[in-house]
Amino acid sequence: MELRPLHIGIIGESAPDKFGDNIRDTLEKMGHRASMLGSGRLARGGLVGARVGDLAMRGFPRLEERFHVPIARKALALECDAVINTIGNLSPSAVEVLADQRIPTAFWFPDHVANLDRQRVLLAPYTAWFFKDPLLVRRLRDTLGLPVWYLPEACNPDWHRPIDDGPADPVVVVAGNLYPSRLVLLKRLHEAGVPIRIYGPDFPRWARGIIPDELHTRTVVLRENKSRLFRRAAAVLNNLHPAEMEGVNGRLFQATGAGAAVLCEQRPALSELFDVEREVAAFRTFDDLVSRARDLLADPEVGRQLGDAASKRAHAEHTYELRLNTILEKLA
Repeated sequence: MELRPLHIGIIGESAPDKFGDNIRDTLEKMGHRASMLGSGRLARGGLVGARVGDLAMRGFPRLEERFHVPIARKALALECDAVINTIGNLSPSAVEVLADQRIPTAFWFPDHVANLDRQRVLLAPYTAWFFKDPLLVRRLRDTLGLPVWYLPEACNPDWHRPIDDGPADPVVVVAGNLYPSRLVLLKRLHEAGVPIRIYGPDFPRWARGIIPDELHTRTVVLRENKSRLFRRAAAVLNNLHPAEMEGVNGRLFQATGAGAAVLCEQRPALSELFDVEREVAAFRTFDDLVSRARDLLADPEVGRQLGDAASKRAHAEHTYELRLNTILEKLA
């Protein structure tokens, strides 16, 4: 497969600023044609329906196969030159359909290792696997002999960029889902007197009362709006899921791309991606986090310098275009 304009099928979420949406947008800007093939989840019934469908397919692999194989057949019908899958539970049978027709297929997983669930992805005949955790890559490559590569997530410079059109906001911003370890950390920060503002989906029902309701805006922010909020904030908190072993998450690249002062939990990969003194404020312990947060709240100029340097690095070295060039070269 030559590196010419290609027709790439994408399996994943297509909602604005989701992983699949950024891949589609970047491929099109690179001159390729991109088609969203599906998310692998039920389209009806909202979030509840999707979760019920996930549980049903998890318990009945034949049901999963019947639901996922048509996604692969759609790629064949559209005459895709290659496929990039981003969901961890895609049936190996769907990938076999593509392999039988010699369609190069990549798996690029944007989540931590705990969400690999049953690990059936390792049984599928992918051309190449890409994970964001260096430790996971080493283990799979050394013991299983699979064509596995380390590939972090990225920023989209058109959406994740510094936007200076409003006053500074003296708060620590948190954006994303609220899972237990994040809620415990936010509770401790609030009790330590650190001003917090949360964006994203509302509190899960089981999480009510853990932290004050008024800390949550119940507003989902995307693309440029997210970048605008990140840039204005004194800092953006980027704590990592405990299952992130050595790698980092996508929010790191979105926030640095936006020119935010990022408080990022330390992982071995972080210092390889950014300068943890001049571009990102890294922390290992809670006391370290509180100290760095207070420094950024006290002196906005320090945060602005961090954000400016981080944005330059993210736009130069950590874009979706650079990542996708790596994938397409491995698929060629």
